[in-house]
Amino acid sequence: MAVLPPRFEYSGVKTSDALLKTGAGYVHTVNISQADAAPSAGTIQIRDAVAAGGGTVIWEWNLTTAVFVPFTVTLDCHFNDGLYVDFTTTADVNVQVSFK
Repeated sequence: MAVLPPRFEYSGVKTSDALLKTGAGYVHTVNISQADAAPSAGTIQIRDAVAAGGGTVIWEWNLTTAVFVPFTVTLDCHFNDGLYVDFTTTADVNVQVSFK
């Protein structure tokens, strides 16, 4: 019998603060890309939380106004309270999260 790979939900592209899931779960990857020619400086955080600024920061990226190549970060970690994407930059960076 074949073993199936894990199935994850995807957040769709987020460009501003978003609650992705309430309760416990597992975050797999974060995909980051530019939404326009030059991003605004700021931070993007993946939090174990249900609201902006709350809970524990699981992962944080501090970005500048420099052009960047899209990238994926594999986190593979559990969260307890919820999964929240918290932006301090404007809506010019695309974030997509896979989780279950």
